[in-house]
Amino acid sequence: MVDAAEIVAMVVFIFTYALISFGRLGKNSVEMPAAAMLGGALMMITGIVTPDAALASINWGTITLILGMMLIAAAMDMSGLFKWISSSLVRTSGTPRLFMVLVSLVTAFLSALILNDAVVLIFTPVIIASARKMGFSPIPALVMEAISANIGSAATEVGNPQNAYIANISGIQFHVFTEFLLPVTAISLAFAILFALFVAKREGESAKVAGGATNAKADTVFTAPMYFMSAVVAAVFAGFYIFPHSDIPYVALIGGTISLFSIPFITGRNGQELLMKVDWGILLFFVGLFVLISGIESSGLLQLMVSALTNVDGRLLSSVGGVTLLTAVLSNMVSNVPAVLLLSPVLGQGTAPVLWLALAASSTFAGNATIIGAAANVIVARGASREGVKIRLGAFMKYGLPITVFSLVVTFLYLEFV
Repeated sequence: MVDAAEIVAMVVFIFTYALISFGRLGKNSVEMPAAAMLGGALMMITGIVTPDAALASINWGTITLILGMMLIAAAMDMSGLFKWISSSLVRTSGTPRLFMVLVSLVTAFLSALILNDAVVLIFTPVIIASARKMGFSPIPALVMEAISANIGSAATEVGNPQNAYIANISGIQFHVFTEFLLPVTAISLAFAILFALFVAKREGESAKVAGGATNAKADTVFTAPMYFMSAVVAAVFAGFYIFPHSDIPYVALIGGTISLFSIPFITGRNGQELLMKVDWGILLFFVGLFVLISGIESSGLLQLMVSALTNVDGRLLSSVGGVTLLTAVLSNMVSNVPAVLLLSPVLGQGTAPVLWLALAASSTFAGNATIIGAAANVIVARGASREGVKIRLGAFMKYGLPITVFSLVVTFLYLEFV
């Protein structure tokens, strides 16, 4: 029998995820962080979650890790690293298709090192500027930027927000996580690039844009600040492998703090500029979702959802195939980060590491199916829109949907049988 608390929690849950998914309330747009924070606030206003319980529900390890990696990404940008990468792309990309391939490889690599949302936030205007400088249409490269960012981020615990959260609650060591998911990531990225080349050639989307420059040259050299930030990133990654799993968030925060403190001295620019480059909305988004999920759990609604799932198939949540399928479906209903937050309490303590890895990989890869499937996709689309470039849903899905299906199949086969 459903009681009043469960009904209220369900109404708040549906309302919140409708706002997150559609981003509108009437004629007004609603940002994802605002929607998530509202959902958490409604759980407290209705008495389902107490203020103390709301504070306790926030996974501060995840928040700390994300903040540290975003500070590092912002400092990398201010050091000139991203401009140097852009300059290198301009110098080496003789054709639109080669440009798209290089963007895919660079984005995937950077997203494995630092948070993918931070990478695409900074890299999107760089890609558009580079494409325009060479006279190429930026759309294929932008679509592949989002897809490659998601794929590359699957390889490490610091690649994306959901991996950071799963790492914090599962206890899987950093090197174990990467050893399992790096092969899946590499195979998926290779297929994504080959498929994108096929689509771009068939559709003629990689043609040059009239009026663009065709002989652009690189004009940025590697400088001392770039060397410094490269050393910081290397040191932080070494710390991830050296220190215990529970210390990873603090290793990231120390790296971010050093970056924040050092930027004014090594670049002569104001540290406030670095803080403005951090996407604080991601942190607010997580805070709101943590409280929202706490309300679903404390009201008893989560247990009803678990019972419904296990009644359909008792093995659904105890097998790689079941977790992969359920995560993929749920990720495309409510986006991948909320899907992980919903399913994590269902898996619970003592779950086999391979199931946590299946949850991490499938939630990440499933996000490539549509623009709203992952925060990185939304960031790319919004960033492109601000630059006057429109990425349509159909154009994205033409690339993303087949790549998603392939990645999920590879994930299942690899984790189930290898």
